[in-house]
Amino acid sequence: MSIGENSIELPLEPEFMPTALDAQKGQPIQPLDRLMIMSADEWEVFTLELVYHLGKDYEVVTRCAGAGDKGRDIIGRFSNGWDNYQCKHYGEKLNVADVVAELGKLVYYSWKGDYTLPREYRFVTPKGCSSDCIDMLANKSRIKVELISRWDKSCRDKITKTQSIPLEGELLNYVNEIDFSFVDEMSSLDLVERHSKTPYHSMRFGTYHLKRPLVKKSAPEAIGDNERIYIEALLDAFSDEKGVKYSLADIKTTGYKEDLDRARINFFSAESLEIFSRDAFPTRCYEDLKDECHEGIHSVIRQKHDNGYDRFLAVSTQAANLPYSAHPLFHYIQASDRKGLCHQLVNDQKFKWIKG
Repeated sequence: MSIGENSIELPLEPEFMPTALDAQKGQPIQPLDRLMIMSADEWEVFTLELVYHLGKDYEVVTRCAGAGDKGRDIIGRFSNGWDNYQCKHYGEKLNVADVVAELGKLVYYSWKGDYTLPREYRFVTPKGCSSDCIDMLANKSRIKVELISRWDKSCRDKITKTQSIPLEGELLNYVNEIDFSFVDEMSSLDLVERHSKTPYHSMRFGTYHLKRPLVKKSAPEAIGDNERIYIEALLDAFSDEKGVKYSLADIKTTGYKEDLDRARINFFSAESLEIFSRDAFPTRCYEDLKDECHEGIHSVIRQKHDNGYDRFLAVSTQAANLPYSAHPLFHYIQASDRKGLCHQLVNDQKFKWIKG
């Protein structure tokens, strides 16, 4: 090495399981970045999706798009009131003037009696609020001060095209009576987190940005209660081939020890996939995968085999070759998961290695 040169350290190994899709597509567009490239219409639909499926006690959720919305975008109605989600997909962060302009419409139309004040009024924007706007939303009493002082510039001639609306008389008195504590913003992280609980999330953001944690290539030393059923079934299969009754202690000195050790690794691999699926995919996604596995191995289970051990080997081979190409977890499934699914199905008492 020449003087002045430094060796380059290799980067750390990733802490997730790379998939074929990673090699094919490269770096994904992360959810927060994807929010930025939505159109204004897409942004309202995105907001509608999360409000509709996560509404607290909403009886109906409506998108009031276009002219004549009277300062409302996505509204959720409940028995005695409503919430408003005001969608603003701007190139810059939301500022105080933007907030004042929208609240001016809310004040005017609620004063006229077109609707009541909402329970909650949330600004929904991908880039969030400016520092000054954040400060104002944190100090609710300032909202009224800014609304009154900026009315002539931001509201008077912009609420409706047909008339100028001065802030005076009864309208001014009305503004002074309002407690604006119901006004706030929803952060981008909060939006993505809430949307992840809707059935639309995978279709809108994909699953490409999700990374499955590395799977351990060893099983816990102690056998857990959740392993009892499938391990007993395996012991029965081993015993069926040899015609003798094996206990767990007996297996340690036989050639079946490798089968048992590998089965436990596969079982926990499938368990880790189930946890990953539960955290990142729609409800029943993993249950559907188990159903598909069961369907794929059913005919092999039903075939005639000389003993339970032969059935175990034949079914495991079939399970390892199932495609799952149409399943959402396709890019995350490993061979150990495919075999581990069989042991989970045995645990669920869907079948046994020995008939009867």
